[in-house]
Amino acid sequence: PSSSTAEIDRTLKKVSEGVELFESIYDKMQSSTNQTQKEKLETDLKTQIKKLQRLRDQIKTWVSGNDIKDKTALLENRRLIETVRGCFYSYSCYINLLYSKWRSSRRARRR
Repeated sequence: PSSSTAEIDRTLKKVSEGVELFESIYDKMQSSTNQTQKEKLETDLKTQIKKLQRLRDQIKTWVSGNDIKDKTALLENRRLIETVRGCFYSYSCYINLLYSKWRSSRRARRR
């Protein structure tokens, strides 16, 4: 199925807004000192990532097709999504690492 320029433009706009929202939530989470709020924001980030992931899948479909001649904007937006996602997963791994270190140090202190 052929995709319209308007549909692609709408998708690229959603990517831009989604990345902005992701970064905004990420910054709030970084500056929050309340653990409950941090956890809620982390859930919001995961939700946002899933939305961006769906947009990325749509972009991949367009890139692999022959309808669109200039795929520069599509490829840039795909890379943007992958960079943001990488940032979140790196952060998530980092938090898990800190948490496990914290738990093991608490266990050691109890002995």
